[in-house]
Amino acid sequence: MSSRRNNLIVLGLVVVLILVAAYLIFLRQPVTQSTKLGLDLRGGVSAQLKGSQTGGGKVTREEIEQAADLIRQRIDRLGVSEPQVQVQGEDQVIVQIPGITNTERTLDIIGDTAQLGFYRVLATEGRPNVLDGEIKNVRDDLRQSLQDDDSYKKGKTKVLFEERPAQQGEGTDVAGYVVNNSPDLTGDKLQQNGANVDSDPTTGKRIVTLELTREGGREMSDLTQKIINDQLAGGPGNLAIALDEDIQSAPVVQDQLGQQISISNDGLPEGLPEQEAKQLETVLNTGALPINMEVISQTTIGPTLGTDSLRSGLIAALVGFGLVLIFLLIVYRALGVVAGIALLIYAFLLWGLVVAIPITMTLPGIAGIVLSIGVAADANIVIFERIKEEVRRGKTPRSAIATGYQKGFRAILDGNLTTIIVAFILFALSTGSVRGFAVLLTLGVVLSMFTAIVVTRALLGILSDRGFHLSPGLMGVSKANVASQPERVR
Repeated sequence: MSSRRNNLIVLGLVVVLILVAAYLIFLRQPVTQSTKLGLDLRGGVSAQLKGSQTGGGKVTREEIEQAADLIRQRIDRLGVSEPQVQVQGEDQVIVQIPGITNTERTLDIIGDTAQLGFYRVLATEGRPNVLDGEIKNVRDDLRQSLQDDDSYKKGKTKVLFEERPAQQGEGTDVAGYVVNNSPDLTGDKLQQNGANVDSDPTTGKRIVTLELTREGGREMSDLTQKIINDQLAGGPGNLAIALDEDIQSAPVVQDQLGQQISISNDGLPEGLPEQEAKQLETVLNTGALPINMEVISQTTIGPTLGTDSLRSGLIAALVGFGLVLIFLLIVYRALGVVAGIALLIYAFLLWGLVVAIPITMTLPGIAGIVLSIGVAADANIVIFERIKEEVRRGKTPRSAIATGYQKGFRAILDGNLTTIIVAFILFALSTGSVRGFAVLLTLGVVLSMFTAIVVTRALLGILSDRGFHLSPGLMGVSKANVASQPERVR
């Protein structure tokens, strides 16, 4: 196969890659959404959470890593793109969530231990239409009253509360329940992904349905039968459904239940509020955190600050790219034009890779791209200097190009492999956005080798085959430095 045909095949492949990159960047989705931006460029929230045992004991590394995995699952269910969740030290987790506006709700979801429990209610008492400023006092009064009830046994039972919007009038309905210290049925009997937001077939209100395992269904059947018996004997007859220490719902049991359970809020016309229902579904389906997680620090980056950072980073990248192109044009003339075309191809293909993988862009990531532009230019410079040496010896442009690439390849390979090894070490030892720097630097170096060794050579090969006169002056070599007897090519 001829050299010219090889060059045409290479350039054809490059055109195909450019078209694929253009589709990914501009056509598959709006260009403003194709590139994923990190916390420092898009805005969002960064939080540091500390884990602890319920009794105050020390947590293990395994428990922290398990909690981090569950937190990551919960964030994924929120539809957040590219969150960063890393374990730090022995008992802390760093969470970075770009693009979040409702910070308080998000942190509630990721830090909630969410131990699901079903309780047989032993006694209950409530107050309707409580004003916001009086809720704490009302809870204290209800606790004292319920602790005086015969069903309350210190050390064996406890008082839990439910708060919901008033069914009639204004304020909040507050209810207290005496239940056993431990749930009569726990959330580990819930089917995997067994919680779903649904509508009540009778009322049309929003509810969360729960599907229990077969064993859980048998235990629920026994539990609800006991509650029905209590009701026949004059007891309250409620089944309290709680997340940790908060009662979500405490319906009166009228029939024996099995594997299908629902959580509702009959006090509101639409049932459970939409956000509350989705939050409940997310927390239940991702399971209970093995330890308690407390937010010890929180940083919010506004969208405006993120936009300013993005603008500054892009300006730095464009200025660096422009200066490299100007340098190549001044020093290497026609060779610099070819290198400039190859660098433009390099930049576009790198953008396509960032979108296709996808990679979250951060300020350190932009720094990695800027550095890789320098690496790409350096690869061209190594080859061009070799070509100029051959031109000075009197070789024809075609022969000088072939020899220059042959002699320069080893130097480029050694230098770029060293950079890639350093990037891999940096990725392995670092966390967070520094890893983004290492990833983009590695991709940039690999792609720069492709454009400098393959694309640039194909472009120069096509030019020389077409008979374009590459004089020494056009290649940045003074005629005075060219050997008087040019080498003949046979």
